[in-house]
Amino acid sequence: MSGAISGERTEARLRVEELLREYVACIDDGRYEEWPAMFTEECRYLIIPRESHEQGYVSGFYLCESRGMLKDRILCLRETAIYESQQYRHLIGGTRVLEISSAGCRAETPFAVIRTTQDGAMSLFAAGKYVDDVVFEGDKALFREKLVLTDSTRIDILIAAPL
Repeated sequence: MSGAISGERTEARLRVEELLREYVACIDDGRYEEWPAMFTEECRYLIIPRESHEQGYVSGFYLCESRGMLKDRILCLRETAIYESQQYRHLIGGTRVLEISSAGCRAETPFAVIRTTQDGAMSLFAAGKYVDDVVFEGDKALFREKLVLTDSTRIDILIAAPL
């Protein structure tokens, strides 16, 4: 790999990792109203079991196809959803850049989400990998597509918050 290509990959990886750190902090801190701003206006956000995705299914646990739909999902979460209060903590691994284009890149990053309930019980809520199509607009990086591929086909409760 030439130095220029290696430098581009490193720069793209760093930009994606910074976006991901902000993304998980936003969710973990319960700042859901800020979450849609991390996506392009026309975007796709899908939580789906890895196995289902590999078999070509296009719908999963959670699907939004625009920033407006992301905002509606948060409005629903805040105003109409009834669920036990819980805390999420995301752990993300190293990002691997799969492709680079003039507009951005495609990358994947492993994740695990630990859930803590009101009584203090902790459990592994979800694990898998993010497959992200990220665009770079000036100094800003935004998700154009975010696939949340879960390792399990089972989630033990309704997914209220984004993963």
